[in-house]
Amino acid sequence: MAINTPRVLLRAWRDSDRAPFAALNADPRVMAHFPALGTRAGSDASIDLWQSQLDTQGFSNWAVERRDTGEFIGFVGLTEPRRTLPCSPCIEIGWRLAHAHWGQGLASEAARAVLAAGFERFGLPEIVSLTALANTRSRAVMG
Repeated sequence: MAINTPRVLLRAWRDSDRAPFAALNADPRVMAHFPALGTRAGSDASIDLWQSQLDTQGFSNWAVERRDTGEFIGFVGLTEPRRTLPCSPCIEIGWRLAHAHWGQGLASEAARAVLAAGFERFGLPEIVSLTALANTRSRAVMG
């Protein structure tokens, strides 16, 4: 199932997404609020897991592409956090876009569409979002 907005398409993952996703995860600007930079193996494992979840449960982290260029720019989606949280069990909305696409409202646009799908299509009773206090960009998307 794809999700369309005026400027982005949230879709299933493709093999062609693997290299740009690994590059995004290796960018210190993108990963500034994470404990470490991502690796190609870890990026590929995430894609495999998320695509499997999309296939079996209908939602997970979707690949995001710009509608104007067809370029892969990151992910936005709904997942059950791997770590135990005070609100567990829960479904979390999350996002990660390549630095070149920051500051354009694309993450917010995609997140609004994913929230709507979570409640309306998937019937989720609650969706949470978490980030580091210092991550002002993600906090703005949450707002």
